Amino acid sequence: MILAVAALAGAVLCYGVAGDRLSTGARAGGSPLRSRTWWTGTGLQAGAFLLALVARHDLPLLVVQSAIVAALAVTAVLQQVTGVRRLRRGEAVAVLGTVLGLALLSAATVPGPAVVEGPVLGWLAAGLVLAVVGVLLPAGTWVSGALAGVGFSVGAVGARVLVSELPDRWWAFWAFPGTVWLAGVVTVGGLLLGQLHLTRGLAGAPAVPVLAVMYVVSTVVPAAIGHWLLDEQVRPGWAVAAVVGCAVALGAAVALLRGGRVPAPG
Repeated sequence: MILAVAALAGAVLCYGVAGDRLSTGARAGGSPLRSRTWWTGTGLQAGAFLLALVARHDLPLLVVQSAIVAALAVTAVLQQVTGVRRLRRGEAVAVLGTVLGLALLSAATVPGPAVVEGPVLGWLAAGLVLAVVGVLLPAGTWVSGALAGVGFSVGAVGARVLVSELPDRWWAFWAFPGTVWLAGVVTVGGLLLGQLHLTRGLAGAPAVPVLAVMYVVSTVVPAAIGHWLLDEQVRPGWAVAAVVGCAVALGAAVALLRGGRVPAPG
């Protein structure tokens, strides 16, 4: 458990710095793929994902997802200190509201077994299709942030299922059952599509609003899947707290959007 908590803390820090680096790299001239800053951010995201994967082995899906939202505050503070974007007082309160609202939602959840079942993989596949179709839509704060959240939700749920279903001989990949391979493919696909939409959004809008929408979606969607398909239940007497936490996080994310430019270049 100590290792899981330490890994989660490292993931939050890496995701927070990655948000700042990706934002700067996405705005660089030419393709982001030619930006060293963008690749630095991507590398930090990859490291953060691996650390979060360690945490997901022992911690509930929603607890990990909600804790990762604290990376939004890390990005906001980093950009404030470096002068990239000064947050107004209302925006700072909204960042705090997003983090605290999703933390309250996670505290109301009891972990489930995360067993691979047909409906889970079906919903993850539907999320992948939505993220693929979304590439045809104009990029923007809302659209790109939400679609990035869908992609990363698919990756998060897929990873949770993957670590739960890996056999004891995890190194014998040639002997993995088909469900494990499918969960792995879905996880990678979700992460790649999430990164694509996030980069499109960051190319034309401030980082904090885009990331706020992404983090809310990538927490609420796994929460819904966890509740209905992975047997993650609301603690007795905590139903109101879960609803309030979700409402506060969504309201705070909407408040942050007011400071962002909605359209982004295609």
